[in-house]
Amino acid sequence: MSPKNTFNVAVTGNPPFMEYDFNTSQLVRDALPDVIQRPEKKDIRILKYARDTRDTYEDVRRVSKDIWGGQRTMFSRMPGLEEKEGHVDVDLILHLGMVALGWRTDMFRFETMARRDGYKLPGDDGQFVNSDYLQKLGLPTSLETSFDVEAGWRKVKEKFPDTPSCVSDDAGLYFCEFRLYSSLAEPLLTPSFREKSGRVVFEHLPQDHSTEGIALARDITVTFVAGLVDARLAKEDEMSTV
Repeated sequence: MSPKNTFNVAVTGNPPFMEYDFNTSQLVRDALPDVIQRPEKKDIRILKYARDTRDTYEDVRRVSKDIWGGQRTMFSRMPGLEEKEGHVDVDLILHLGMVALGWRTDMFRFETMARRDGYKLPGDDGQFVNSDYLQKLGLPTSLETSFDVEAGWRKVKEKFPDTPSCVSDDAGLYFCEFRLYSSLAEPLLTPSFREKSGRVVFEHLPQDHSTEGIALARDITVTFVAGLVDARLAKEDEMSTV
């Protein structure tokens, strides 16, 4: 499959954390199809980041660099990713996380932005995020995705009207939010990644890790991603004709 005919979406999932012995983000990532085939539309290739991330602020930034770097070895092997294809041009990063911190456990939350400051919980290594350092790098207090999260969510609501879901501007000020911030920040810090600015979204998944729950989350994620891509491609087509 030629990369020119696909929209490449890198997806991350995380291992169990806090008091949980499961993490639906990991399970849903692994359940996603390798390719979302769409008749008469550009196929969406799902690139599953092969390494389970650690809950340390240093590791979070490593993930951003790995994915934007695009080395094929960073992603799980899949039929659509040929061995000779040493580099993958990632069009979008989708970070998956599981709801916690007292939020509704049955809610799908589609995040739109992330903050630089206010992270009060340490990582697994006991270290805190160094907001002063991020400020010295010239990074803004908040960063937003350039993708139309609302459009993706509307597709979810149309197809799954009875499933609780929302668009959110509060990703929780823990590792989920910092993952989003870090991936949005990396193109601002690395000139070779500059064209990737804004190409990151975050989806919080419910805690239901039954077979049925993971299947539902997989289908909702596919619908959300397709909605995001359609809105983005429509916008790019519109801009190209101006």
